Order: sequence, then C-alpha cells, then structure tokens
Amino acid sequence: MKILKKIKINNINYYVIIELEYKQSENKIPMLRLKDCKNDYWDSGDCSILIKKIEENYTLKKARQYDNNIAYMADVLYIYDRMPFISGIKDVNFSNNIVNEETYVSREEIEKYIKNFNIKMNFNNDFKLSDYRTWNF
Repeated sequence: MKILKKIKINNINYYVIIELEYKQSENKIPMLRLKDCKNDYWDSGDCSILIKKIEENYTLKKARQYDNNIAYMADVLYIYDRMPFISGIKDVNFSNNIVNEETYVSREEIEKYIKNFNIKMNFNNDFKLSDYRTWNF
C-alpha cells in the first residue's frame, strides 16, 4: 500500500510517498506498518504532525545547505533528511486544472544523488516516527 501526503514548502506542494504493509502483531492482529524500515511503526497522525513541523521550520537557507545549485533537489533533500522512511517525493504542476507536469524522485535516486555529489545529511539513525525527540528540524 502506498500513501501520498502533501507537504507544502517554498510555495510548492510536494507529495511524499510512504509505503506501508500489513504485519501481524504479537497478538496476531494485523497492523499497518512502514515497509522496509528498521522502526516500522506507522501512525498517520504522527506523520501529519511531523509534516507540519517540517513546513513551519523550512527556510531557504536550511534547504540550500543540501544543494545550492538546484532548488528542487535542495527541497527534496530537506524533506528526505527529515522523513527518512519515505520511498519517494513527487510534485504536480497544473495549468487550467489539467496536469501540466509531474515529477517523481525515488528514494534510490535521492540516495544516489547524495552519494554522487557528497551531500552532507543529518540523518538520525535512531529516528522514530513515534518519538518527537528523534525528529530533525
């Protein structure tokens, strides 16, 4: 299952893609969890709070620390550094209520970009969606 959540930064509506799957709890109850994540806890409310914090704390200066040449990638990296569990980011541009352009960057492409251009990230290896203290702003 994939969920798209809107995040608005720099006056652009981005959509983070979050992959989820059902896993069995210790009580044999199906639970929705993050797919392919060390800490697989999922809560849509916590994710919405995280998104709101990311939007509120965004500055062009913070984003440019990741990439000073390509504003789009600066925003993508800014989001990814704060939401390391996403599987991709997309944005959609409309003209007269018709999709004019859609851009999608997968987690693999983001990680390759980070490696190829030696981007310094602030990843928190102990990130937990359920623990606000581990969130990066």
